Amino acid sequence: MSLDNARQHSDSRMPARLHPFQEALLIQCYSDEALDVARLARRDNAGLVITARKGNFRATDSVSRVYQAARHLREHNSFRQPLLLDAARYAGANRVAARAPFNDTWIRDQRELGLPVLTDSGYVGEGDEAGLRDILRRAADLKDAIALLPLHISWLRSAAALDTLLSSVEQAGVPIAVILEHDKDPLGLKNMVRSLLRLLNCPVPVMLLRCDVSALGALCMGALAAAVGTSTSLRHLYPMKDGGGGGGHDPQVAAMVRECLAYISVDKIALAAQADPDDGLWQCACEACHSRPLGQLAIHPWPEQERLAFEHSLEVLLDLRDELLPQGSTKAARTESWRAKCWNAQVRHYEVENNTDKWEPPPFLGGWLKALEPATLQERVR
Repeated sequence: MSLDNARQHSDSRMPARLHPFQEALLIQCYSDEALDVARLARRDNAGLVITARKGNFRATDSVSRVYQAARHLREHNSFRQPLLLDAARYAGANRVAARAPFNDTWIRDQRELGLPVLTDSGYVGEGDEAGLRDILRRAADLKDAIALLPLHISWLRSAAALDTLLSSVEQAGVPIAVILEHDKDPLGLKNMVRSLLRLLNCPVPVMLLRCDVSALGALCMGALAAAVGTSTSLRHLYPMKDGGGGGGHDPQVAAMVRECLAYISVDKIALAAQADPDDGLWQCACEACHSRPLGQLAIHPWPEQERLAFEHSLEVLLDLRDELLPQGSTKAARTESWRAKCWNAQVRHYEVENNTDKWEPPPFLGGWLKALEPATLQERVR
């Protein structure tokens, strides 16, 4: 099945409630961030994923706060962009397993708000085929749900596991939202982008949540929607650590460097800009920067620094989405546009590295470039 035929087949099976999500770049945020993020996401082709801070229903920032934030946005803030709610029961020290039952109140609340139902799935561990199929079966029984699949990385790293995943998803026939577990960037691992492209070629709508800059590539390659987190902890699903944990943390404020297609700490940006202040890489015309050099983010005290970096990064990401996916463009054009940006980003990283230390390109760039070689694409769609 060709890429375009697969997309047409997927579109023909897409429920009407998912049409607003078509090719949307979603911003994944915590419930207490939702009002601020919604202000920045009020534009075409954007939306939100509001996420619970803790992965169980009794946590202080519980799923009830997610519902309340969404209700406020819909009823009092006139937010009409695509919106999903994520209970995050798969994350943190108290994560639940894949076969944990869905919460009836969680399902009811989403329906009450007129939102697509995103299941409050537990974590699908390595080799948990029964758990995977159980989530998909129960999601299909709901008739109006997106099956959330928070996956151990082995589901895309093992050829046999990937085949099982693909056959299970196709058999269930329900839309899916995938989250990949890794302590850094899962798509920086060898052959992971190739596996993702096979998953995106499924004959059901596929979303990618809790993602990094690769969300843009996923959209170019056929994802229904993809979400970039507002912070490091929402751009990854951290593995469980010995003795618990798995929540991650944000040790430094980072900002998007547009041409590098990467989040870089503001201190590191300032040092690199100081080494070569005339490089256009450090110029930005977004509303947060007000045409000030990007390196000046480092001079602001926290939390102003965090706010400006956050607003700058979201604006850059949303502008990149519009640049990569202009209305009416073909899959071939989008693929080439994303490949060209990844190539340019690698070059820019190496250029900066000539003037400063420790500025290597992130591994996901190489993963995308390898996967998008013409021969690789032909092999994948045979």
